[in-house]
Amino acid sequence: MSDPQRYTVGWICAITTEFVAAQAFLDEEHDGPEQVAQNDNNSYALGRIGRHNVVMAVLPDGEYGTTSAATVARDMLHSFPNVRVGLMVGIGGGAPSPKRDVRLGDIVVSSREGDKGGVFQYDFGKTIQDQAFHHTGLLDQTPTVLRAAVSALRGRHQLKGHQLASDAAAALKNIRKRKIYTRPPQSCDRLYRSDVTHPANSSDDCGDACGDDPSLLIARAQRDEEEDDDPAIHYGLIASANQLMKDAKVRDKLAAEKGVLCFEMEAAGLMNHFPCLVIRGICDYSDSHKNKDWQGFAAMMAAAYAKDLLRQIPPNKVEAETRICETLIGERLDHVHLTSSDIKTTVEAIRSDGRVAKIKDWLSPSDTSTNAKHARELRHEGTGAWFLNSTAFKEWKLGSRRHLWLHGIPGCGKTVLSATVLDHLTTLNDRITLNFFFDFSDTKKAKPDDMFRALAFQLYQLRVEYARELDSLFESHDKGQKQPATNTLADCLHAIMKTPTDICIVLDALDECSERDKLLVWMKTFLSSPDLAHVQLIVTGRPEEEFQRAIPVVIGEGNCVSLSKESVDADIRSYVKDRVENGPEFRDWASFPSVLKQIEDEVGGKADGMFRWAACQLDSLQTCLDREALEAALKSLPRDLNETYDRILQNILPERKKKSVRLLQFLVNSERPLTLREAVDVIAVRLDNTPRYFDIEDRLPCPVNITRFCPSLVSIVKVPSGNNVVEELQLAHFSVKEYLLKHHIEGFCHAEASISITLTCLTYLASVEEDYITEMKSRFPLAKYAAQ
Repeated sequence: MSDPQRYTVGWICAITTEFVAAQAFLDEEHDGPEQVAQNDNNSYALGRIGRHNVVMAVLPDGEYGTTSAATVARDMLHSFPNVRVGLMVGIGGGAPSPKRDVRLGDIVVSSREGDKGGVFQYDFGKTIQDQAFHHTGLLDQTPTVLRAAVSALRGRHQLKGHQLASDAAAALKNIRKRKIYTRPPQSCDRLYRSDVTHPANSSDDCGDACGDDPSLLIARAQRDEEEDDDPAIHYGLIASANQLMKDAKVRDKLAAEKGVLCFEMEAAGLMNHFPCLVIRGICDYSDSHKNKDWQGFAAMMAAAYAKDLLRQIPPNKVEAETRICETLIGERLDHVHLTSSDIKTTVEAIRSDGRVAKIKDWLSPSDTSTNAKHARELRHEGTGAWFLNSTAFKEWKLGSRRHLWLHGIPGCGKTVLSATVLDHLTTLNDRITLNFFFDFSDTKKAKPDDMFRALAFQLYQLRVEYARELDSLFESHDKGQKQPATNTLADCLHAIMKTPTDICIVLDALDECSERDKLLVWMKTFLSSPDLAHVQLIVTGRPEEEFQRAIPVVIGEGNCVSLSKESVDADIRSYVKDRVENGPEFRDWASFPSVLKQIEDEVGGKADGMFRWAACQLDSLQTCLDREALEAALKSLPRDLNETYDRILQNILPERKKKSVRLLQFLVNSERPLTLREAVDVIAVRLDNTPRYFDIEDRLPCPVNITRFCPSLVSIVKVPSGNNVVEELQLAHFSVKEYLLKHHIEGFCHAEASISITLTCLTYLASVEEDYITEMKSRFPLAKYAAQ
C-alpha cells in the first residue's frame, strides 16, 4: 500500500471518462493508499507522472457541480495532507466566437483575463432594479508555480508545436475500451447557428435530427497544418456554475461580453479554496446539440496537456509550495456556500416573545464561560502554542482527524490548554464552536445531562434553525413545566447538530464527570453517527483506565494524543521564569539574580510536566524570608503533588488548622461552590465553644484572606450571576479533592466530614436572629445553604 504523505499533486476529475483518461497517462501506477481519513468516500488512483507523485480522484457517480467538487477536494486534502498543487482536468463545453476558433477536441486552459483569475462563476452576482444582472463571482487566480509552468509550456508549443495527439495515441494503448477515447471523424464536429436548436425530446443524433444543411451551420475554414495546431490550445476564461450550459445565445453573449472560452460545472467550487489549474477538453458547444461522442477524446486531450505541464515543473518547485491544507485554515471547503454572516444569523424573531429567557429558565444550563475565564487567568502568555502549531491539531482543524483526545497527568495544564484551543477556534469564522467544562466543584457541570443542556442552549442562541428543535421540545413538555429526560435531551442535541454546518466541540476534564459510564456510552453513539460527520470533538482528561479502554476504540488510537512532557515542561519553565522575574511575590529578590535563577532552575527543572506542582512550589517559596531558608526549601522540594499537599497541610498554623479542615470539608463535599461570603461564615462559626454559636462580629474583616487558611489548596473565582459578579471559593484543583478523599487524611472520611458540616449548619441556623428573618439573605448568606 502507498503512503499518502508521498503525494504532492492533486488531480480531480468530474466523471469516470475523465478518470480513465487521466490514469492512462500515468508513467507508473501505485497501490492504493494505506489509509484515508474517516468519512472520505472518494475513489483514488495513485501513480507517478514524470518525477511527481500524483493522487487522482473522481466525483461520485451521478454527482456534478461546485459543491460536489469542493467535497471531493476537501476529502482528498484530509487523506493526502501533503498535496501542494491541484489540477482540475476533464471536459467542458466550448464557446466559439469570431475572435476565438474553439473546436471539438481543443483544449482550454484557465488563464488570467483582466480582473478575473482564470475562472468566472457566471451564476453568482446581484440583480439591481432596472439594470442587468451583475456578475460578481471573480475567483482567485491559479497558483504562481502553475502559471509559470503554463507560460513556459505555451512558449515551447509556439516555438516547436505540441505532440499532444501523439501522446494521446500512445496513452490510448493503456485503455481496453479504446473506441470511446478515439478521435471521432471530423464530420461529427458541427457548430450550429445560435437560433438552431435540437428538437425537444428527440434522442436522435444531430446529424439525423438537425442535418448537415450548410444554412444551419456556421462555416469554418479548415485549419492550416503549417500554422495551426490541431487540436488547438486556448488560454483564457473558463465559466463555471452549478448548472449545465445548453443555451447557445447565452453562450454567445458571455463569450462576447466576458471573453469566455469554455463552460463547465466544477471549478467554481475549488478555485478560492483548492489552488488549481483548470484544463478542459472541448466535447460540445454548450448548446442544445449536446452529445457524448467527443467526451472520451476531449478527456484524453485535457489529460495529455496536464501531463505535459507536470513534466515542465521540477519537483523541488512543488515541494517549495505551502501544503494546500495549511492555506485552508479559516476557509474550509465545506463552507463554499456558507459565509460568516450566515453563521451569525440572529434569533431576534424568537427573542421578541422572551422565548430565549423561557428556554434558559427551563434548561437551566450551566455557564461554562466561567471555567474558560478562570483558565485564562491562570494561563501564561504563549502557553499551549506548541499544540496549536502541532501537526495533530492542524490536521484536526482540516478534518483529516475528526476527533482528538488529549490526555495527560494530573496538573499538567489540560484545562488551560482547552481554553487556549477554544480561544483559537472562536477566532475562526468557518465553524461553530461549542464547549463544556466538566467541573468536580459544581454539580451543574458534573453529568452528561448538564453537558447536553449547556451545548443545546449554546446552539439555541446562534441560529433560528437550531432553535426550532429546542422550541418543539419545550412545547412538548407542557411549555417548560416538565423536564426532559437525559436521553431526550441527547436526541434533541443530535437532531440540532444534523444541520450541515461545521461544528467543533471542546469538552474538558472528562475525568471530572460523575457519570463516566453514561458519558462514554453517549460518546460511542455520537461519534459513530454518520449524519454527524461534520461535527468534530476535542476532549481532554486523564488517561484513566475506563477512558483508555473505550476512547481509542471509538476515535482511533492515532487520534489519542498524550500531552508531550517536553512541550509542557517548556511552557512550565516559561511560566516559572515570568512569575519569578516579574511577579510581585519575588520582588524582594530582584537584586539577587543568581537566587532568581536558582529558583527557575530548580522549580522549572523538576516540575516533570506538572504546572500544578510548579505553582504550589512558587506559592511556598514566596514565604521564605532569607537565602538560607530559600536554599533549604529548594533542596527539599516535594517529589509529587501528594507530597506537596502533605506539606501544605502540615505547614498550616496550629491556630488555623481546625478552621482550615472545616473549610476544606465543605468544599470537598458541597454539591455546589460556596460563595466567598458563605465560606467566611463557615469558619466564623464557633464549634469549640459551649454552647456553640455564630456571631457576625467573628467574620474575617478582609474576606479574601480566607485563602490563607488553605494556601494553594483553594482559590477565589469571580462568576457572573445575572447582572452581577459573585465571588466563589473553590478547591484550586481536582487533585486536591482526590488527595483529601483517597489518602485517608484525618477529618475527611465521610462520617467525620458529615458531622462537622451538620454541626456547622445547625449552629449557624440556631444563631439567626428572628429580628432579621426578612434580611436573611443579605445578613446571613449561609442560611439558605445550611437549611438545605
